[in-house]
Amino acid sequence: MQLRNLSNVSNIDLRSENEFKKGSIPRSVNIPILNNDQFKKVGIEYKKNGSDAAVALGHSLVKGSLKEELIYYWTEHLKKNPECLLYCFRGGMRSEIAVKWLNGCGVKVNRLKGGYKNFRNWVISQHLDIENYIKDWIIIGGLTGSGKTNFLRSFKESIDLEQIANHRGSAFGVRDSGQPTQSNFENILTLDYLNHKYEKLILEDESRTIGRTGLPGFWYQKMQSSKLVILEVDDDKRAENIYYEYVYDEINNGTSEDNLLEKYLGSLNNIKRRLGNVVYDNIKDLMKSAFHQNEKEIHKEWILRLLTSYYDKMYSYKLDMRKDFVVHKGEIESCRDYINAML
Repeated sequence: MQLRNLSNVSNIDLRSENEFKKGSIPRSVNIPILNNDQFKKVGIEYKKNGSDAAVALGHSLVKGSLKEELIYYWTEHLKKNPECLLYCFRGGMRSEIAVKWLNGCGVKVNRLKGGYKNFRNWVISQHLDIENYIKDWIIIGGLTGSGKTNFLRSFKESIDLEQIANHRGSAFGVRDSGQPTQSNFENILTLDYLNHKYEKLILEDESRTIGRTGLPGFWYQKMQSSKLVILEVDDDKRAENIYYEYVYDEINNGTSEDNLLEKYLGSLNNIKRRLGNVVYDNIKDLMKSAFHQNEKEIHKEWILRLLTSYYDKMYSYKLDMRKDFVVHKGEIESCRDYINAML
């Protein structure tokens, strides 16, 4: 199986839970042959007494009913995913032992050559090869609140970077469910891109980092020099868009108003120095009043003040440096028609 096709099936990651959390092949399931504590003990034994002693300790830790349980879970997953592979970190001892145990029970399975390390090295290498960036990209730009994300998702040719990063790409864009690790962000993005089957790729304009995840290799440079289509949306509509996404929807989805206010006050404090004390205090007071009164129009006031005092200035400055790449500006339907004509 080619590395770019690995996420077409749900492979079995045999590494410990902590290793898996740091980074894995997309769609993999973690059924570790050694859990965190066992892996730590075996690692200490390896450093003290060498490979043979570590292997012997591993076998003593995973035997009897525990071994049978592992084989059962692996087998059940293989029944549902017959083409999946087993892998550990380097494609070494852990996957070799797992394959041997399964073969001994009459279950045939292959392991990933070189393991997860080989996959990660391959992912990194893809973004160092300029040939992987020859596809024509179209970037959707516009001031914050213009509805770029929803617009982007209306095209099958798109990749949603914010969805992969699990972040809305702004100082207030943190999601409670947390972001993927940098490795997982790169892993998912790389496979999505290499398996993107359309002649043109449509992306939302982003900074070099989306929350704490960074765009890999030449990706950001390519975005900065690609065709740029700008959505033009009036200020009231932008404030309304942000109100519904950041306030109304959050509360409807179960976040308490007090918790949401505390979260946004923290985000506001993070950009206090850029706002200056007067603007910061004004937005803070409006924000508190809006949440305490549950008043949409006051919410729109602090949102609009934040847009004009912070986001708009910052984006307009960045956009001015890329004005030569702007191919179209207009209302949403005008931009949609323009892009459709390009596809």
